[in-house]
Amino acid sequence: MTDNNGMASHEVKVPMRWSDMDALQHINNVSMLRLLEEARIRFMTEFATGPGSGRITMFVAHQEIDYVSPLLYSPEPARVVMRVTRIGGSGFDIGYEVIGADGAVAAISETSMVVVDGAASGRPVPIPDDLRAQLEALVGEPVPFRRRRVSA
Repeated sequence: MTDNNGMASHEVKVPMRWSDMDALQHINNVSMLRLLEEARIRFMTEFATGPGSGRITMFVAHQEIDYVSPLLYSPEPARVVMRVTRIGGSGFDIGYEVIGADGAVAAISETSMVVVDGAASGRPVPIPDDLRAQLEALVGEPVPFRRRRVSA
């Protein structure tokens, strides 16, 4: 899939739960992390655990979110559009846009993932070549966080 700018992206639909809503009638910030986690797991299951990729152990090293508008509960799932925003030696970043049933972007986010040697020491190891190739196919624009914007 490509986004409006012709960049590679992947979309996952994640259902909301009634209990995700808080007293302010929108999806709670903690529940937003759950939505992102669900989207990331589906994304990684499809792209990082394909045939021949073997078992890859990784963890979330950093998560950042800008809330753009309230995400209201809907029986329609939220759409989460993802892309790879950075690939390093042992880690990579996934950028997200969370879109509600009304079509409005509710949040933008980025997760930094680190590949580790798992059972051995838990120390970072290079991204396997097959995973790197899969990630490179989904490289897109950086997430435009408000605090990172340079003002004139």
